[in-house]
Amino acid sequence: MPSPADTLSLLVAVEFVVMASFLLLVAPLDVAAPVLPLLLVFLIAIHRYRS
Repeated sequence: MPSPADTLSLLVAVEFVVMASFLLLVAPLDVAAPVLPLLLVFLIAIHRYRS
């Protein structure tokens, strides 16, 4: 069972990924471009946590 800190960190990462994905769908790419590197980092971190 994960610790509460791990669970909270995972929830924050998932929330950021969801909000950044929504931003990419709604906003023009030049506005959403600064979010892309952090989105990729969090996606990789979530994927590595699950595997």
